[in-house]
Amino acid sequence: MIYRSTYNLIVERIKEINDEIKQNTKDIKRAADFGDLKENAEYHAAKDNQAHLHNKRHRFEKHLDEEVVEPKDVKADRVAFGTQVTYSDGENPITVSMAGAAEYELELYENIVTTASPFAQRVLGKKVGDTLELHLPDGTKTLTILDIQPLK
Repeated sequence: MIYRSTYNLIVERIKEINDEIKQNTKDIKRAADFGDLKENAEYHAAKDNQAHLHNKRHRFEKHLDEEVVEPKDVKADRVAFGTQVTYSDGENPITVSMAGAAEYELELYENIVTTASPFAQRVLGKKVGDTLELHLPDGTKTLTILDIQPLK
């Protein structure tokens, strides 16, 4: 699943990457014109960048076939994809957003937790008032779910 707004961001990011690829193609040609490719550092750097750009574009493109979800369709009765959850660790209320289970969303948004993360796996399905224990290196924390809202 993917939000329409995220889908649109991905389309825009792919366009930006395509522009970068066009520039990279020019950089490769310019570097190749310097001659001897075996010892041409600019050429090798441009070719490495080409592989990086194509991989990056592929990482985004593979999500274009996902089911598009509108925010109005997300139910906020439980922590799930497309929700923003506020919880307390007994000291401070903390708000995080639950997004799709893909690392690409971390590149697009701030203060977001993917549903594939260990934290999300523990909190998914919880309701307001539910508690859970997290075992952390510095001890055990008890979290209480304070609020659940659809992402905006």
